[in-house]
Amino acid sequence: MKHIIFLFLFLLGCSDESPTESEDIYGECGGEEQLDECFSYNESSQVAFYFFDSITISGSLINSDDWVAAFKGDVCVGSKQWVCTGNCELPIYGYHLLNELTEGYMLPGEAPTFKIYDTSDSTFYDAIPSEEVLWQEGDLNQIETLIAE
Repeated sequence: MKHIIFLFLFLLGCSDESPTESEDIYGECGGEEQLDECFSYNESSQVAFYFFDSITISGSLINSDDWVAAFKGDVCVGSKQWVCTGNCELPIYGYHLLNELTEGYMLPGEAPTFKIYDTSDSTFYDAIPSEEVLWQEGDLNQIETLIAE
């Protein structure tokens, strides 16, 4: 099943400059009206959940219209609009041998990287977890903070 990631593809190859008049806020990579590989990830039966007590940008908590995503290299392996308060989870998907759509997804013992999209200023941030937790299918991982500067 595909999920729209809204806003995350320009990290995966679209322009990192502000959109021109002919582009929408998502950049040139498919646009907001197309379901494009650039803006989606595939669910897998191989999943681990990362719970964050707080997510901040420059010391301030993110808003409910901001997005958080996990990546393996340049492959988005899970994302979520952060419409929750307090402890909230991000599902991160792994490679499943029988699902070719998950090629390049997490494997046991790998560490995902994280990005935050701040909708208030249309900015993408690299984010660092307070502790590195390696991915393992079925795990429920608790992390205190995810921080972007």
